Amino acid sequence: MSTLTDRYVFAALTSIPEAQRSDIERELRASITDSVEARTDAGQSPTEAERQVLTEFGDPARLAARYTDRPLHLIGPELFLDWWRLLKRMLAIVVPLAFVATVVFRMATDPTDPAGAFGAALGNALEAVVQVGFWLTLVFAVIEFTGTRRKDPGRTSWSPSALPLMPQQASVSLGDTIATVVLYAFFIGLLLWQKVGSLLFLDGEPVVVLQDGLWDFWLPFIIALLTAKAVFAVVLYASGRWTFVLAAVNAALALMFTVPVLWLLATDRVFDLTVLNAGGLGQEASSWTTAIAAAAVLVIGVWEFGSGFRKAAKASRQTPAASMPAVPSN
Repeated sequence: MSTLTDRYVFAALTSIPEAQRSDIERELRASITDSVEARTDAGQSPTEAERQVLTEFGDPARLAARYTDRPLHLIGPELFLDWWRLLKRMLAIVVPLAFVATVVFRMATDPTDPAGAFGAALGNALEAVVQVGFWLTLVFAVIEFTGTRRKDPGRTSWSPSALPLMPQQASVSLGDTIATVVLYAFFIGLLLWQKVGSLLFLDGEPVVVLQDGLWDFWLPFIIALLTAKAVFAVVLYASGRWTFVLAAVNAALALMFTVPVLWLLATDRVFDLTVLNAGGLGQEASSWTTAIAAAAVLVIGVWEFGSGFRKAAKASRQTPAASMPAVPSN
């Protein structure tokens, strides 16, 4: 029958590479034998001494990990911060894009089921969280266990320039980004729904809001533009702050939306006002409807055009503390 020492050594060697087993086995048996002999010389029985020595040595798998310098964690302290920062950034990019892409695709293929499109988008967004978390963690775990991690955790490439902005300086938040992307996805869903359905009903009959001729070009163009604005919101969050280049892109997107929509409103090519005219409200009500919509589009467009440059100018005036000149002492 195998002794406790034989069983302990066998358990320890199973997780040690073959090439190292003979040397580690000799060293481990010698350590156990010396400790047992020291206890028996002190008056303990060999059986009790062996059991107490092996108890003090601890779990053989943990002991084997110390012999081979193998970590007993999935991601150690050397890689944890890199993993955590990259995980947050990838989730902020992939999850909103997965949500928007699903809404656009489902509404384009089956515009009669907006609830199903949003439910599928939510499911895909959650699936994106799981997939990003799993695969990124797997990559970092492989890096950790293959020994390609940094050998000296004290020597990193960190510098004060990597410090985050103060709360009042941070102009782009994750919450604002997610809300923006979801809002654009919602409007895209509404536009696609107009192709086959309606949100308004009069006497049980659906009310057509937008002219059908817009589907020849303008509504697909606006849907593509809203998708681009959602992607821009994600890119803006990934950049961390407003810059004048991003402000210029934001202004261009605002102009590409505002100018065509104002032109369509001015030429009465947006709303289907058949219901208003049939109800005896006449041309005056139609004009007021168009005027209110044009004013709203103009205000939103001007605000979007200027807000990016205002935020970029504010961000450019905020100098990081690391680059501020030292205050001379008196």
